[in-house]
Amino acid sequence: MRNLDLLNWKIFKTMVKLSTPLMLTAFIQMTYTLTDIAWIGRLSTEAVAAAGQVGFALWIASSLMLIPRIGMSVLTAQAYGARDEKTARSYINNGFWLALIMGIIFGSLLIIYRYPFIHFFKLDEDVNQLTEKYLIVIAAGVFLFFINPVLSGAYNSLGNSKTPFAVNALGLVINILLDPILIFGLGPIPALGISGAAMATIFAQFIVFLLYIYAIYRQGDLIYRSRIHVWTFNWSHLKAIFKIGLPPSIQSNAHALVSVLLNRYVASYGAMPLAVTSVGSNIESISWMTTEGFAVAITAMVGQNYGAKLYDRVEGIYQTTVRSLMTIGTVATLVLIVFRMQFFKLFIPDDPQAIALGAIYLLVFGLSQLFMSFEIGGSGFLNGLGKTQQPATVNTVCNLLRIPFAWLFMPQYGVVGVWIAMSLSTILKGVIIFILTRYNWKKLYQTSAINASVDRA
Repeated sequence: MRNLDLLNWKIFKTMVKLSTPLMLTAFIQMTYTLTDIAWIGRLSTEAVAAAGQVGFALWIASSLMLIPRIGMSVLTAQAYGARDEKTARSYINNGFWLALIMGIIFGSLLIIYRYPFIHFFKLDEDVNQLTEKYLIVIAAGVFLFFINPVLSGAYNSLGNSKTPFAVNALGLVINILLDPILIFGLGPIPALGISGAAMATIFAQFIVFLLYIYAIYRQGDLIYRSRIHVWTFNWSHLKAIFKIGLPPSIQSNAHALVSVLLNRYVASYGAMPLAVTSVGSNIESISWMTTEGFAVAITAMVGQNYGAKLYDRVEGIYQTTVRSLMTIGTVATLVLIVFRMQFFKLFIPDDPQAIALGAIYLLVFGLSQLFMSFEIGGSGFLNGLGKTQQPATVNTVCNLLRIPFAWLFMPQYGVVGVWIAMSLSTILKGVIIFILTRYNWKKLYQTSAINASVDRA
């Protein structure tokens, strides 16, 4: 599949062509989890709570994965935009191997220290037993959750978002087909319960990896020429990847750890509120993963044009980004609020109390969707400039504020107070990152004007 020309084609059309497969890919990644939750919800609310606990471990994994993914993606896009293919190949190669090593280490630690993690939430023993079954299978294949997104990021940074979409779509189909078979059994295949859901997810991710390898060797593009099967170790490029990728990783890990603590507060109200939070966060991910897919396109476009010193185009990308984020955020708000009851009935159909509480969850978070769009999309713009520290700092500080906010609201609103604290911090993040994005855009605009004056002289 041909890479899009991010340096010359019309900005809006190029952004749509690049971001549409990315947003669809984000939906696919979200659907991986929603598919499991939908089928696990047919087992019991306790099973949903167990899967929700493991979901936080995967959140930490995805946060660590941002080091190689964002670092490699930004630097590859900038090198590719500057027509420095040798450097771009090295970033792809070292980013892939860094992701693989990190994934293996994380999975091993997750298995070794599974009991402290499981008992952190202090839930009933039947929930803990289900959590262990699910966790062991996921941990064994968690390295795939590191390397597959990095390969996807490599394609995106080169302007090819169609290949990751096609690959992940096939993986989703496999996951959807395997989930009911492995969970409830079929013919000679025994019912494996919650372990079957984990097996379906890991097997689907393994197929995704094989499809990526097939696509790389079939297309013979820059990723193929980076020779990821052999580590061409480059210490300076690894350090550069860490420098760019570490701030958003720290931010995401802080977010994950704060969320783990907040969900411990939620768990103090019982397994049902924890299950509602798990399902609700996955439903809400419809909007934030859509924006995340759009943000990846923004990062790639800004990265390539900034690397090529095409500051006028970067300024045009900013204007297009603002208009697009306003549209996404407004639509997300309307969808989550209007259809909140219907969403929860899909995943916990036989628990009216959980459905009613879930509707409150989506109402609270629906009110912050516009700000969330600017938080994520604005971060993508700043990441493309290589300024990953700015959004990472804002996100980390505001996420930490969720703890005192929760203490403030829980005495009066109970578990809903935790959700109010989270939504309020999202609003704060969106406002600040919008201001930072506009500030950096103005600096580029001034630089572009100065360069134009010099050229005329």
